[in-house]
Amino acid sequence: MTTFIAVVGGAWSLVDILSSWHFVNKEKLPFWFLICLFLSGLLVVIFTRRPVKKIKYKYPGQDLTIEVCIDDLFTVNGQKVISTNTTFDTDIASGIISEKSLQGQFTNKYYPGDVPKLDKEIGDGLAGYSFTEIQKEAGKTKRYDFGTTVKLRLADQFFYWFAMSDLNYNNNAKTTLKNVHLALEGLWEFIETKGEKQDIVIPLIGSGLGRLSIGRKKLIAIIAQSFLNASEENIFSNKLIIVIHPGDVDKANLNLFEVKDLLNHYLP
Repeated sequence: MTTFIAVVGGAWSLVDILSSWHFVNKEKLPFWFLICLFLSGLLVVIFTRRPVKKIKYKYPGQDLTIEVCIDDLFTVNGQKVISTNTTFDTDIASGIISEKSLQGQFTNKYYPGDVPKLDKEIGDGLAGYSFTEIQKEAGKTKRYDFGTTVKLRLADQFFYWFAMSDLNYNNNAKTTLKNVHLALEGLWEFIETKGEKQDIVIPLIGSGLGRLSIGRKKLIAIIAQSFLNASEENIFSNKLIIVIHPGDVDKANLNLFEVKDLLNHYLP
């Protein structure tokens, strides 16, 4: 509405100016002119506010870009982040890990029918990390700190599994905003010291099975701010791509124009 009023009001102001100079007589303008003026305002609104699948925020003064896009994470170029639980459970067959979760999709896509191989690679990556023993009705019992990260290489692709949620005794996943901050800090530190200098592709973590109650737009801003904070002293990647699954857009009523406005307001 603001854009429409600005366009129509600006055009009418021009008519006023031309009328004051006696180039036109606004009192005798035909009705079709008013219709064209109205339609022009609508066309500008449609063109400038049409649905988009990608927005970018450029951090002033540094070579850092935040991109938010609607896509399938696995098709986006860059080193990809997968959030997992603090025990690094991987068992889909028994229902500990949902097939619908991003972790479940990753396992079925890259380790179909070979979860033991995935477990071995995760175990190798966890060597040297401290842990505590916990009790659960099923699954793994070694619990690692939030932010513990394992790097997996599949051909020329790199994936980072990082601990962001806890599984309770019944293997229900839960996290908090504080845990998300801790997990992101650990993730950025790992990528800075042991990662690749590539674009980082991260999903909208915590919005699904993590059971966070915070709105998705605010969560996007939190992830972006965490990345910028970690990049203050050392830039370990020039671009962070936050991926929203297409199925979450309508569910959460997400509008990327609003997301961009929020980033411009929330970030420096």
